[in-house]
Amino acid sequence: MTTIKHSASLDQVLDDYANASPEFDAKVLKDFIEKYPEHARALQRYAQVQLTSEPATPEEIAKESVSDHEMLPRQSKLLQRMQQLRGTTSPSDESKAAQKLASITGEKAIQAASIAVFGACDHGEDLLLLSFMEASSEVRDVPDWFYKELGTYVHIDPALLRASNASNWRQSVGQKYSAKEKPKESYPITWEEAVEQCITDEVVKKAILERSRSK
Repeated sequence: MTTIKHSASLDQVLDDYANASPEFDAKVLKDFIEKYPEHARALQRYAQVQLTSEPATPEEIAKESVSDHEMLPRQSKLLQRMQQLRGTTSPSDESKAAQKLASITGEKAIQAASIAVFGACDHGEDLLLLSFMEASSEVRDVPDWFYKELGTYVHIDPALLRASNASNWRQSVGQKYSAKEKPKESYPITWEEAVEQCITDEVVKKAILERSRSK
């Protein structure tokens, strides 16, 4: 007997399953898992939600009354959560990020931040950090671990660092640093190019590049 393999995206499979089984149905779940074994775990999790969730009846919905005074805070919290899930930022978030990054001022502060992010500052790590923060710079393909380490150091959500518009915060911090030398190539540049330009030690350079490629 020949087994026919089906290929479909997870979103499409879950949509099809939801249409086929608005409420939990063991047979429908079994059929979908056999048809799309690569999505078995996701289908099982979806089914688990069905089992533990009970939709409200129209009567229950009609009885639920929430005043405008109660609704506004709930809507605000929901919007904040949606922004977190989507990785979007508000002007207020970006302003806070700018203030945090602006606190990194002077050579000693840059060196301390470089040590926190890279573990050292003696091989051009401070220049690499500057190339990211410089107002006239645009470094692309910055790895996730960099955002995580820098975000941890300045207490900013890494997703906010990634999503923030460069002009909203780089202009405020770009000219506040004491640098021995800055990359002279035109911008934008890639992260790997910035590493090549800034890091002077070949072993350190290789380590940063390898870590960046594995992300």
